[in-house]
Amino acid sequence: MVRRREVVLGPDRRLRVTLEVERGRLRSWAVQLEWWDPEDGRWVWVARYDTAGGRAHRDRNRVAAHEPVDLPEDPGRAAKVAEKELSQRAEEYIEAYRAAKAQGR
Repeated sequence: MVRRREVVLGPDRRLRVTLEVERGRLRSWAVQLEWWDPEDGRWVWVARYDTAGGRAHRDRNRVAAHEPVDLPEDPGRAAKVAEKELSQRAEEYIEAYRAAKAQGR
């Protein structure tokens, strides 16, 4: 079963949380920071923590792919840490995305 939820952080930013649960156990997860890009007139993903490929990692749109991260081994705790980190550092990640976009990356 896949569980999804959206966390609104402000009028132009949100988190999308996806949890894949199998037989009562969290199998995989993703927490994605999205920003409303007024130039493009659409939501874009800015930073994401996920377990794609079997290991938790962070991807940053236009900045870096598969950055290693130090997260708890327990998938539930890791997803919560990722959600908190993206919420607290949203402005930093958005600004890095905007700078990279302006440079044409």
